[in-house]
Amino acid sequence: MTGSRTQRVLLQCPVRFTHEDGVTGQGTMVNLSLGGCAIHSDTPVFDDMLITLQFSPSEEKPPVSIELGRVRWATLHEFGVEFLMILPKERSRLERFLAMAVRAAGEAGASPSAAA
Repeated sequence: MTGSRTQRVLLQCPVRFTHEDGVTGQGTMVNLSLGGCAIHSDTPVFDDMLITLQFSPSEEKPPVSIELGRVRWATLHEFGVEFLMILPKERSRLERFLAMAVRAAGEAGASPSAAA
């Protein structure tokens, strides 16, 4: 396995999360890859906090669940999550969604990982 990062897709997607202290928060996922995501939220989190999360990349489909993630960095209103445990069925759904988003960005002539 290489140390390269997986491709990130820019998006605006509702997300709900619960951290290890039992606090539930919500926010907007602003980018996503197979290995993690960035979330904009007013709910405070801290580096190395463990969380579970659910997000809905499409209103027609049920939310994707991430069983376990770790907050890798946090600022006042944004934080990054590394995905640590994803059930196989959820990982397949995540892979399909990312493949469609990368294809759509390519067809639109935009780079899926370009800065906004």
